[in-house]
Amino acid sequence: MLKTQLTLSVSLAAALSTASFAAPVTLTAGDINGEDTTTASFSNGDVTITPFIGNTQDTFNANATFLGIDGPGAMSQQNTFNDLDTDPNNGNEQKLELAFSATSGLSQLSWAFSRADGPGPDDGVFISGFLSDPTAALAGAGSGVNSVSYDVGSGTLQVDIVSFGSADSFLNLDPLASAGQTLLITTTDTTQAGAQLGLKTVTYDDAVPEPGSLALLGLGGLLIARRRR
Repeated sequence: MLKTQLTLSVSLAAALSTASFAAPVTLTAGDINGEDTTTASFSNGDVTITPFIGNTQDTFNANATFLGIDGPGAMSQQNTFNDLDTDPNNGNEQKLELAFSATSGLSQLSWAFSRADGPGPDDGVFISGFLSDPTAALAGAGSGVNSVSYDVGSGTLQVDIVSFGSADSFLNLDPLASAGQTLLITTTDTTQAGAQLGLKTVTYDDAVPEPGSLALLGLGGLLIARRRR
């Protein structure tokens, strides 16, 4: 019994070490798009990032500062992920897919400008694919309408934001909510054409405990409780 407890204690310490010394990794737009217009996907083993128009894979722009999809239109449109019209159901929305490894999860997005603040249920920036509530919170220099809501049934986060300024705005999230998941970001606004999200950085946690480690933490807790009794 003592040997078992010792083994569990050592394993628990290792799991706690992994969980406690998580290291956030921030990717800039230039890191992701390679600063050219031929990059169709970025991958570093922790996360794979891919742009889409509707269901068709596309390519990033070449801007080192702002992430977006290369193509026709004004530079401000190419520097964002946007919906050029007011119809959320026509399948032409630009989308960004983030596929995380089992030990990585989204912890922050930053942007310098955004416009997706209509009052309807189809208006806003939507991030779908979460395992649980990411307890998202807005921070930074955003102005106008700023609200965050999470739908448990669909695993979707809805952010209504208007942000145009010289300083960045941030959306902070719990990385455990998206570990091993594929997230999809879309932007739409039924009240105005050109709803947009001008992403600058994507930050993820690259040391999220694996499910086995989380189970071990729970077992360790039970062992400690039993020993106390």
